[in-house]
Amino acid sequence: MATPYQINIAMDQNTFNALEAGGFYLYGFKGVQTSIQGGAPLVWFQTKTLSLDTTISWEEQYQGYTSQSAIIPGGKIKASASYDMNLGDILQVTSPAGTGTVVTGGTQNAISIANQTTTQMVCGISQVQSVSGSPVATPLCAFPLYGNMLDVFAPIQLVLLEFATTAVNTGTVIFQAFSQAALINLTSEPEVSLSFDINTGWNSSGNPNVQLVPAGANLAPLLLQSSASLNRRILAAQSAHAPAQEARHASRSNGGLIQA
Repeated sequence: MATPYQINIAMDQNTFNALEAGGFYLYGFKGVQTSIQGGAPLVWFQTKTLSLDTTISWEEQYQGYTSQSAIIPGGKIKASASYDMNLGDILQVTSPAGTGTVVTGGTQNAISIANQTTTQMVCGISQVQSVSGSPVATPLCAFPLYGNMLDVFAPIQLVLLEFATTAVNTGTVIFQAFSQAALINLTSEPEVSLSFDINTGWNSSGNPNVQLVPAGANLAPLLLQSSASLNRRILAAQSAHAPAQEARHASRSNGGLIQA
């Protein structure tokens, strides 16, 4: 059974009134471990539905997607093809349109996207969230997917929250924090509570799993992380039972594997 995760945000009446009068949105981003560089974090959710006690909750439901969109600051990534996937699955992309087939036998605890064409495109993973209404899978990140190459993503329970008046949609490429943000690690603590004050910002009462991020900070290194453990799992999958596409990628180049 999937682990439910939850973040509780408390605020006083003055802060709630100020956020509502100022037209503020609450934005959320979610972290991933990756096998490549050159990607971008995307807005996972945005909402104006706030209260004195606001709860954000989700479970581990994922999709892999491909896109023809360009990765540019402020640009929106629109999936041209998306597929429900479990950890350990591989999306084998077999057409220049980004469509393909999901098979098992990939990297443990990760989602793999293998381009079996010579067409460059964009890819990433999405996760289901229902912050602003019905459950919907929205993308977490966008990375280049080159011809005959493999991208691997391991979702992690790392969420960044911030308030801002700038109106941007989910799936938008954002590299810099709009305002002071809270980076919350739920790996060892699936439910975290914190508070927000319109003047003093975020407060976690000293919780070591919450890190404050200043306005203007670069979000990419915080949310798109390299991992020696992921690289070892990729190599293990390639050696054991990965498709020929993944094996060819490993023999051609280690450029897609980031060293810790």
